Amino acid sequence: MGLGFGCLERPLANFFYSYGILVARNPYPFIAVPILLTLALSSGFFQLEVEQDAVYLFTPTDAPSKTERRIIHELWPVHENNFVPGRGVVTSREAQVAVMARNDGNILEGHYTAAIERLDAYIQNRIQVRHRNKTYTYRDLCLKYGDTGCVTNDHIRIISALYEHGFNITYPYFRAGNRGGYIGSAMGGVTFARGDNDTVLVAKAKAWLMLYQLKFYPANVSVISAKWEKAFKDHLSHYPPDPLISVTFFHSQTLADELTKNAESLVPKFITSFVMLVLFSIACSIVTIHGTWHIDWVLSKPVLSVLGVFNAGMGIASAVGFLVLIGVPYTDIVAVMPFLVVAVGTDNMFLMVACVRRTNRAWSVERRIGECMSDAAVSITITALTDAFSFGVGTITTIPAVQIFCIYTCLALVLTFLYQLTFFCALLSLATEWEARGLHCILHRPTVPPKLQNTSSVFDRVLWLGSRPHPDPNHETNKRSCGATRFFQDIFAPILMHPVMKGIAALWYCIYMALAIYGCTQLREGLEPVNLLVDDSYATPHYRVLEKYFWKYGATVQIVVTNPPDMRDVGNRAILKQMAHDFATTKHSMGDGSLQWWLPEMERFYGKQTVDISSEEFLSLAANFFYEMRNDPWPVDVKWRRAGDGRFEISAFRFLVGMKSISSTTDQQDATNVFREVAARYSQYNVSTYMPLWLFTDQYALVVPNTLQDIVVAVLCMLAIAFVLIPQPFCALWVAFTIGSIDVGVLGFMTLWGVNLDAISMITIIMSVGFSVDYSAHITYGYVISKEPEPRHRVRDALGDLGWPVIQGAASTILAVALLANVPAYMIVTFFKTVFLAITIGLVHGLVFLPLMLSVFVRGCCTVGYRHDDEQFTLPLPPSNHSYTSGDNPIHSFGMSHLGKDVPRHPAPVIPAYDNGGYQTAEIRRPPPAHPPPPIPRRPQQGQYESVGPPRPPRRF
Repeated sequence: MGLGFGCLERPLANFFYSYGILVARNPYPFIAVPILLTLALSSGFFQLEVEQDAVYLFTPTDAPSKTERRIIHELWPVHENNFVPGRGVVTSREAQVAVMARNDGNILEGHYTAAIERLDAYIQNRIQVRHRNKTYTYRDLCLKYGDTGCVTNDHIRIISALYEHGFNITYPYFRAGNRGGYIGSAMGGVTFARGDNDTVLVAKAKAWLMLYQLKFYPANVSVISAKWEKAFKDHLSHYPPDPLISVTFFHSQTLADELTKNAESLVPKFITSFVMLVLFSIACSIVTIHGTWHIDWVLSKPVLSVLGVFNAGMGIASAVGFLVLIGVPYTDIVAVMPFLVVAVGTDNMFLMVACVRRTNRAWSVERRIGECMSDAAVSITITALTDAFSFGVGTITTIPAVQIFCIYTCLALVLTFLYQLTFFCALLSLATEWEARGLHCILHRPTVPPKLQNTSSVFDRVLWLGSRPHPDPNHETNKRSCGATRFFQDIFAPILMHPVMKGIAALWYCIYMALAIYGCTQLREGLEPVNLLVDDSYATPHYRVLEKYFWKYGATVQIVVTNPPDMRDVGNRAILKQMAHDFATTKHSMGDGSLQWWLPEMERFYGKQTVDISSEEFLSLAANFFYEMRNDPWPVDVKWRRAGDGRFEISAFRFLVGMKSISSTTDQQDATNVFREVAARYSQYNVSTYMPLWLFTDQYALVVPNTLQDIVVAVLCMLAIAFVLIPQPFCALWVAFTIGSIDVGVLGFMTLWGVNLDAISMITIIMSVGFSVDYSAHITYGYVISKEPEPRHRVRDALGDLGWPVIQGAASTILAVALLANVPAYMIVTFFKTVFLAITIGLVHGLVFLPLMLSVFVRGCCTVGYRHDDEQFTLPLPPSNHSYTSGDNPIHSFGMSHLGKDVPRHPAPVIPAYDNGGYQTAEIRRPPPAHPPPPIPRRPQQGQYESVGPPRPPRRF
């Protein structure tokens, strides 16, 4: 047998047919076990700890910047007495305050400086926290450098005083004699002037950036510092407005707090979404009495629909609890996952209920559930495989937030699927049993047959009417199709197949692809830190101030040399100077005047000629220089080691370069590449570069390769499933084409909608691969197995079977995520936008584009369902002179004779007599079997029945 859907579908269908009968006969264990398992796994919620490190979550694990940061951290770990502003790589327990002059004033003028000093004194002295009956202020918790005490913002007062007294303030490095300091990263919005020797002078400035670095080690001190940060946020949020200055602020816990705030905002949204899905499911479950608007309280399944949505909640709770128990990190972004899983679970519930409704009501409960499971279970297995595979592929990404989300979502989808095969299938069998007995779907009591509706009260007609099955299995009342199916077969499909509509659809598709491709050319990469915040966050203005005033000029990058040459050699020092010059003169550098390097400072201290002449004594001169400048940062920038001959030598050193033009993400990514390219020229010295923004620019660079990798692997997996699902390989190529078309549309239109390609949109792009298979593969399969010879009739069959379930599934998914559209957070709105695009584009492809393409390009070479008119299914009938008894009911015997004479017969359920189109009022009951249950029968095979009635409808998805 060749590889195809037939080699997998038939065994699965037979297995699920037998499995459905088993569940129908023993439903209660299949209900109890999932409930108990859910309760057991949900105990993991008691151990739930949220991973909130935004740098860890949203930057790739293999990002070069993480290696660069680790090198600096290992060589220059920050501890209590060696903190130097601008040189640390760990931002734990750090607070920032940006101060801007109002009315476009000059922040260097004295009255602005006085306002800044008041604010600084307020922060250092008035912000207090208590811990174990002791009060702490900033001065008790600050990091220090040597014997100088807390690192303060005194440079603001000094620079402003000199400016007020007419001194020239050079930029970005201010120098007074042999002493000076780098002010480029602290002073923002600078207007420049030119001084003597073409030096850059400060004409005016608009902002100052103040830093407050707290102790983060040991853990008990870090806890107190964290409390101070919280108090810092509360105090500055209520700081009295100053007529001279405006203030923005940020601290090291801000991103984590904002992620938590995002998650907390979703809780009421999820509850509302859950309720809306329940109401939607109930509405879809309502069935009316044929020919009336009265509700059929036997065929309607509102309680079952509620429990179907609850089934998805069980899968979510079990997945989260289990993964927490085994130690998988949990992050707040996972809070979006329930919206998706509940929607997918609801889709599958619709399918199972629809499949049981398509079965003949005159059949036994066991057979109806067996037929339902043989149809629905294969379909939802395909859906579960495609969705689980798409998120499973997402786990191979190197971005931890995406990886964690995909792990939780994949397991939640799998467990929801397993619960549907057990818990919900058992509930469905009980509901079908109650239906066979004519019981009310909610109150579980006998209903009023439609025959008596004219003599019944209004109360009974509204709340108690319930239909009964016809004793004749072939009667049309036992196999009613819904109005939506008739709409797609008789109205939508003929209109779609009209030549004019084909031309309009072709033009529509060309316009769609043109817009999608244009959007792809405008693709923007990366998740900016500001996008992790809610829109009304207090930190959002702070990021905007950094972009406007401090990232255009002045931010610094650290250059680390971990394999320096022999520094005593003048030639080696000349090469290092050339290297520093190369770093200082890139298009993103501020020139040699922005260098912060101990070697030029040492030459200035001794005189360049003295240093060059005393080559052999260079290291001794350097040691003496560092001692004399021990309160400056230069001694910290050098690492020493003992050589093999007992001498000390420099093992590593660093210097800093001022940068410019890094406000936009494109500029930041370009600057990262430029500085790394310069470092690569001097690879013999093991040169590396680092600044905190590098962590995010690496994400910008790697998000596209990660996304393409995941899409390619996911598409290959989906194609493998499609080749098994579709009988002919050529037809599976159209599935691949549709997947590609949908993904191009999602990428292009999300860009036009203002969404970047980042960790959040990557999740839903991966998801869209699975959704596109759900729509395309099932439509294609429905088309090729149709028994109709004409393409337009095949389209009619496929849309009649699949149109309404596809609409229900898309509507429930969009309904589940619709409430996310107005959440004031980029992450959440991005999730909504990409899910909405994936669903709507996939829906249009499934209902319009793909059927038209199949009708045009797949006409006869790829179809397997056509049968000649003389081929038909047959049903077993006893001899014409046979008389039936209650124990030999034709309904019960239908489909059972193939089991052989050795299978014992059992009493059939009592069926109410049919009389002139009405039903007698008799309670339907199923007597207990007189013997043990027979072996589970095999599913009836085609060609086994005599010619009676229409054939069994084809399997639908």
